Amino acid sequence: MCMYKIVHWWDFVGNKSLLRRKLHAFFYSCMVFLAGVGYAQAPILLKDINTLPDPILTGTTLGSDPRFLINHKNTVYFTAKEKGAALGLWKSNGTANGTVKVTDLPGSAYGLTSAGNFLFFAADQPGVGYELWRSNGTTAETVRVKDIYPGSFGSMPEGFTNVNGTLYFVATNAANGSELWKSDGTEVGTVLVKDIVTGAAGSNPQGLTNVNGVLYFVADDGINGFELWKSDGTAAGTTMVLDINAGKTGSAPQYLTVVNGVLYFIANNGVNGYELWRSNGTPAGTVLVRDIRGGSASSMPQFLTDFKGSLYFSANNGLNGYELWKSDGTESGTVLVADIQAGGAGGNPQYLKNIRGTLYFSATHGSSGRELWKSDGTAAGTVIVRNIAPGGDWSNSNPLFFTDGKGIVYFTANDGEKGTELWKTDGKEEGTAALTELRSGPAGSGVSNMLAIEDTVFFAADDGKKGSEIWKIVPCATVDLTSTDTVICHKGPYSLPEMVRNSRDFASMVWRQGSLTGAIVSNPEMVMLTAATTDFYVTAQMASGCISTAKVTVTTIPYPERVGSLYVLLEGAYQKSAGAMSTLLNQKGLLPGQTPINGLATASRQPYYSAPWFYEGTETMNPYPSSATDWILVSLRTAQNDPATTVFKAAAILLKDGSSVVKGCPGKLKNSTNYYIAVEHRNHIGIVSGKPILFINNAFFYDFSTQQSYIPSGIASIGQKQSENRYMMYAGDFQKSVPAAINANDITIWKQQNGQFGRYAAADANLDGEVNALDQILWIVNNGLFTGVRF
Repeated sequence: MCMYKIVHWWDFVGNKSLLRRKLHAFFYSCMVFLAGVGYAQAPILLKDINTLPDPILTGTTLGSDPRFLINHKNTVYFTAKEKGAALGLWKSNGTANGTVKVTDLPGSAYGLTSAGNFLFFAADQPGVGYELWRSNGTTAETVRVKDIYPGSFGSMPEGFTNVNGTLYFVATNAANGSELWKSDGTEVGTVLVKDIVTGAAGSNPQGLTNVNGVLYFVADDGINGFELWKSDGTAAGTTMVLDINAGKTGSAPQYLTVVNGVLYFIANNGVNGYELWRSNGTPAGTVLVRDIRGGSASSMPQFLTDFKGSLYFSANNGLNGYELWKSDGTESGTVLVADIQAGGAGGNPQYLKNIRGTLYFSATHGSSGRELWKSDGTAAGTVIVRNIAPGGDWSNSNPLFFTDGKGIVYFTANDGEKGTELWKTDGKEEGTAALTELRSGPAGSGVSNMLAIEDTVFFAADDGKKGSEIWKIVPCATVDLTSTDTVICHKGPYSLPEMVRNSRDFASMVWRQGSLTGAIVSNPEMVMLTAATTDFYVTAQMASGCISTAKVTVTTIPYPERVGSLYVLLEGAYQKSAGAMSTLLNQKGLLPGQTPINGLATASRQPYYSAPWFYEGTETMNPYPSSATDWILVSLRTAQNDPATTVFKAAAILLKDGSSVVKGCPGKLKNSTNYYIAVEHRNHIGIVSGKPILFINNAFFYDFSTQQSYIPSGIASIGQKQSENRYMMYAGDFQKSVPAAINANDITIWKQQNGQFGRYAAADANLDGEVNALDQILWIVNNGLFTGVRF
């Protein structure tokens, strides 16, 4: 049971708000119906590691580019870039606070592999090159294991394979060439297993595979060509299993795969072409399973997969094209499972994955393109799951990265509209649905590196705003309430589902009043509160069957008049001779809600309700005080450069002397707590206080005009303009972006509005009700300035 005391402000904003909430409820219920098994789990950003602004794409950050996700001791490890080009080793327990950098790495890295007590990988170090490194998850113990190839070339270790806690890999040095090595994580325990080709030539081992504690691989001893080898970790125990294709040509074994302790692979004996073989590690037990495509032509088996104790794979017998086959290791037991696409074209099954007794793969049957299929091992049970991208054989959804998330299969697919995004399936057409689209539009979010650890699926993706970062899906989620200490300043209507951050994770949510067995709330989207304090309980069930509950206590208080006050000046509007700002917009009747003297009406509410602010407050003012200059948007946040930490927001009138009284519902504001104050204006660069301000006795105060605002370190950004002893917000930001900048986009707006008068216009930088050369001059002076502050 999650016990929270919640008080929350829902600012009822009229019919538009009612419509939005009703649509929310409508789409929620409809999506449950369409998904069949329930609303698909929503991906969650695990951590925004790299928050540096992208210098090319305005309003986005660079991303940390997580790679090589691996499970080591039930912790996910990966590489990522926190700042600039510096690469670090990271780990995560699945929470944001538990996603931390282990250490900075000296250069690029690859091949993260868990073996024994260590995480092994290759890393590049200046003057050393790529060598073997290890980590136990601490900074002090993330070190280079051994300089196998002294000098700057590096041994380029690869093929990392865990065999009973010992790491086997391939490395190159000047004396031995490319050969088989092993390591226990110590320098002395990192040794050459065997110099198969004596001298610098190297045997170039490949395809390292653990079979019952014995390492199998493919190598060229310089005499027999590439053939199948095995090793027990000693030089004497490292031997060729069989010279399948006599002579220097070699059989070139590939796709080494273990099923029931037997090694399967494909090889070419020089007679039958590339066909299916198996081996028990002895020459006599290394045999051709079946010549699927008779003669010297190759059936070229691919995507070898262990499924229900048999080997499943894709192969071409010369008649059916590439289709789904299976083998029990005998010639008679190696048979075609299903002719997915009749004729010689073949269904071409690819990326076979066994997930809890069902074989998932992609294939085409002619009437559809490459789509999601499944098989139970029979012809009748080999069927298309869903045609995700309808449109005939030319339309392909290309499903990939099948990953088990506690019985729900997650994968990527492209439906032809949203680009390649995350999907889920329970193996049924009605249970196959897209998850929340991470990146709007057809570009796709570039999901990769999917990894399941217990109940959580981790992956890398780019939502188009934060760059490539690490995300997660949790099939069994608890109810995540939005807040614990905000305030409601009205009796309703009030939306209970909006109290739950992850409401879209659940197939159903039942709200009750008073207790878990109390009366069901018939319309939780539109609750009218009849008491000062009301307890609500929610029972939320996910598609996987997981159930979570939570308690919400809603308290109403009277609407306060004043929350705080501040001083802020606007460049352009400020007149040095008068020591105050212009009130021409007010005098001409051009402020929102006034009746302009020339009849050009303006909206009768605060001006920040539309893009890019979308602030839904209903603040209005009529009549305006004679000293009114314009509206500003004020917010309080707990982190200086993170708008996601905003706990209060209100539009306020700015008077000509720079003063502003901020009224509103205090929401989550706590007395005796420090907050940063942010101020935005419709055509000036926004600012944030340079220091935290104490909220005390239900009020705050800050004077921006006497001190510089916050300027992020490490970038050539600006805060406020200093004129004599006064500070003021820079003018010219007509086209709002994140972070704010004054650039060519702004002058485009000015050109569109130049010559307009009697208007409440975005390009009116000096707030005189006219757009002309005076406003352009302000833009010219400030062109090229930007702030690293996010709003």
